[in-house]
Amino acid sequence: MDPKARPIIVLGGGPAGLAASYILQKQGSAVTVVERDHTVGGLAKSFTHDGYILDFGPHRFFTKLEPVLQLWREVLAEDRVTVNRLTRIYYGGKYFNYPLKIKEVLLTLGIGESLRMVISYLQATLLPNSNPRNFAEWVTARFGKRLFQIFFEGYTEKLWGIPCTEISADWAAQRIKGLSLGRAIRNALLGNDGKVKSLVEQFEFPKLGSGQLYEKIATHLGEHHHQVLLNCEVLRVNHENQRIVNVVLRDRQTGKEWEEQLESAISSIPLSLLILQMHPAPPAAVISAAKSLRFRNTVLVYLFVEGENLFPDNWLYINEPAVQLGRVTNFANWSPFMLPGKAETPLCCEYWCDPDDQMWQAPEADLIAMAEADLRQIRLIKSEKIRSGLVLRLSKTYPIYTGDYKEALATIRQYLSQFENLQVIGRYGAFKYNNQDHSLLMGIMAAENIQQPGKHDLWDVNSDSEYAEEVKTVKPPKSSKFSILLGEFARYLFVGGLATIIDALFYNALVGSGMWYKFALAISFAVGLSTNFILSRRFVFMVYWENWLVQYLVFSIVALTGLLANYGVMGILIDDLHWDSKNILTRLVSAACVVLISFTGHKLHSFADRDLRAKLAKA
Repeated sequence: MDPKARPIIVLGGGPAGLAASYILQKQGSAVTVVERDHTVGGLAKSFTHDGYILDFGPHRFFTKLEPVLQLWREVLAEDRVTVNRLTRIYYGGKYFNYPLKIKEVLLTLGIGESLRMVISYLQATLLPNSNPRNFAEWVTARFGKRLFQIFFEGYTEKLWGIPCTEISADWAAQRIKGLSLGRAIRNALLGNDGKVKSLVEQFEFPKLGSGQLYEKIATHLGEHHHQVLLNCEVLRVNHENQRIVNVVLRDRQTGKEWEEQLESAISSIPLSLLILQMHPAPPAAVISAAKSLRFRNTVLVYLFVEGENLFPDNWLYINEPAVQLGRVTNFANWSPFMLPGKAETPLCCEYWCDPDDQMWQAPEADLIAMAEADLRQIRLIKSEKIRSGLVLRLSKTYPIYTGDYKEALATIRQYLSQFENLQVIGRYGAFKYNNQDHSLLMGIMAAENIQQPGKHDLWDVNSDSEYAEEVKTVKPPKSSKFSILLGEFARYLFVGGLATIIDALFYNALVGSGMWYKFALAISFAVGLSTNFILSRRFVFMVYWENWLVQYLVFSIVALTGLLANYGVMGILIDDLHWDSKNILTRLVSAACVVLISFTGHKLHSFADRDLRAKLAKA
């Protein structure tokens, strides 16, 4: 490291900022970390109270991202433990294991409620919503309406303070990765293979709390002569000629202000704050966009309860509208090295609110009393006494995906893209609801971008339901149009065959009851048609119009040609060739004669190209 070189300034000493700093120092760059708090770690920091090491709620670590795993193992070395995960959901006076256990769900919910849940799931599967506009629609499309109401709605609305219909579907896509009810059932029956992040049954954890990782990085930086400025805040970010030239800092203890020259800047401070600190000031539209971004605040109430083994969970989700409590962490079930050996249990109760909510300003004693009352109401504690309590208020903890936030982010991104030596990372810095590993990944990528500009697009990290750079993939060879068409036709034959069997069974039953065969044909055809539409839409063509009813009507019109052809063929078979009208083979032969015509018609019309579908859907 050249002692005369201008440093790379990292604004914010949370997971993303410290990951970037660690990689940069390994690359030989001079680094200065600026952290407003008196300790590093951001929302994943740890603190000591009365002999306990406590975190800001649950911060388990699990990832399949190799660069993150390498950093994790390299920094912590032997200072990590493996924790068995147990997480439950409280709903309707009952506790449910998560991942779901089918036997428990059936016994706890009862057969009637379980059937409602399965039926709503099947409905969502067979008639999928391919373009969910909000969180409620996204989860309903994935799990079914009833399971959404039971296990998602109450908790989510507590977290955000707004209806699920006002929350962007992007949040669900980021936070509920790769999980479906069907897969949850499979894992409950067969075990989890670790592929679904939300179902991981073990996780690694630092011996001395989640903040130990970041404290070790800060110590490492200091030992290698890099600055970690604590209790230091950013006042201004100066730029000229499309480059950040320096930042104005202030020591929060002494009030001293000074300029720090820099070579490059990586910011993980709140994106809205960064924009307001830019000098010269950004255009009015950019400032307006920054001010429109909203964050949710968190109130943490720690209770120290007399007694041990209160409950076995690491944490629980409280999906119960009768209490304001959202999540409970039991630190006795994490690392034993965090506990001082007392015969009591430290619990962390999480509440969420807006900055102007009464809860944010409530006296500490009132919040402790509320947390105790909530825990007793949901039976997590019974006769046990509360020895003491502690309250922490954390501002801007959750970026809110609602309103026009996408448009605001696009405006801000366009403005920031002009600065060649500025990158924004992390939950705060990029306004992304990251998991810990995603923030670490963003930091690692930002550091690599210093060495190889443009190597990574940081905005793509955690931008959809899959991990960025989770695994190396090999693109499959491109299929010819003919092979694709042949595959669709094969699936159509299978689906059509299944629908035809259902059609024929209905027809046979109706004719057997004495109904005239042409009336029976019409009724059975309608049943087979609906079955064919649902299965073709879901498993053959996988084309979903915005208005499924319009698509069904077009499908029906195309199928009418098949009905007319069927009438003609059936007439020939029965009236001319004297086949038995009650014989199911007669119906199967007539259906097979028109399958190619039907497939072609559906391919060209019912499941047409995107532009035509859009026009029809708007009709």
